[in-house]
Amino acid sequence: MNGFIAVHCGAGFHSDSLRKDYQKTCYAACRRAAEALSQGGNAVDAVEKAIIELENSPLTNAGYGSNLSWDGLVECDASIMNGQTLHFGACGAVSNVWNPITLAKQLCIKQCESLSLGRVPPCILTGQGAKTWAERMGLQIVDDQKMVSSRAFRNYKHCKRKLKRYSVQNDLTFSPLDTVGAICVDSNGVVASGASSGGVSLKHEGRVGQAASFGSGVWAVMSRDGIKPSIAACTSGCGEHLIRTQLAKNSAESLQESSPTLGLNKCLKEKFLESPFLWDIPERLGGSLALTFNPQVGEGELLWGHTTKTMCLGFMSTEIAKPKCVISYLPPKAEVGQKAVVSGVPFKVSMQPIPVLQWEVTTDLNLNGSL
Repeated sequence: MNGFIAVHCGAGFHSDSLRKDYQKTCYAACRRAAEALSQGGNAVDAVEKAIIELENSPLTNAGYGSNLSWDGLVECDASIMNGQTLHFGACGAVSNVWNPITLAKQLCIKQCESLSLGRVPPCILTGQGAKTWAERMGLQIVDDQKMVSSRAFRNYKHCKRKLKRYSVQNDLTFSPLDTVGAICVDSNGVVASGASSGGVSLKHEGRVGQAASFGSGVWAVMSRDGIKPSIAACTSGCGEHLIRTQLAKNSAESLQESSPTLGLNKCLKEKFLESPFLWDIPERLGGSLALTFNPQVGEGELLWGHTTKTMCLGFMSTEIAKPKCVISYLPPKAEVGQKAVVSGVPFKVSMQPIPVLQWEVTTDLNLNGSL
């Protein structure tokens, strides 16, 4: 199966010294997703595989290597949305699950099942309940310390020391906001979106961010009529800002305008930077990776925009041998959290042929040769 995949390593700040490492991480995630598609997987499978690769990297704030909570533990958020079924699965503040995105995917899949006594399958699980459900599903469960990377532990100790030195919390910058996400469209026209995050450093235990919140971390809707395009988006930034503005849903839907680039720019300006829900926030920190796709012609556009200093992303088609990685920068004179930058690229997907129904008509001739 063919398709197009895009991933991000967060909207925040990515140092030049780690540029190559971030590129390699994006490359690996794109290739893992492309491999899943080439082996017959769909868009949901590809998104999961890409994010597994990102969660397994100590460089990102997701899965292994997540930022530590105030108590020094890893508590992860993750979600997946299937644009074909419109089902959504998410887990929040979950510890000990090696790949939270797989837990989110399983919750999304189970939405199709019927339970006895009229019970409804959960779409979001948190904390100990999420861990218990993951164990029942046979997912990999590990000890707390195995989830802690040396990089995350150094950052944790650094932030703790800063708290002792400074009495004003606004002077502190705890996290580069390097959460992860992925969006995909496959050759059947199915779109999917996923996100995974360890949250901000020194967060309160039990805190759930946008990566597990409906409409805030992910959004995906497949074209039903061939008129409206398929859309998908995943976000990054300060989770509380993204939750209040439902940035994933708004970003994806903004691409349905005549110019997707102008649509996303308008969304970031009017529904994020100028949002009345962020009236008390001096710096609005967020970013969105989104795509729009016309299944009738197999063409689409990948867009990204952010109000943070940088945003790191990668993308590729299964028909191209090598992914491309971009670190997008806010213009030098633009204030972080006050202005947005939007960019994009077109892409194509070779669609699967639609089966043609063959109707066999048989007639009998009478002796007179008439029907």
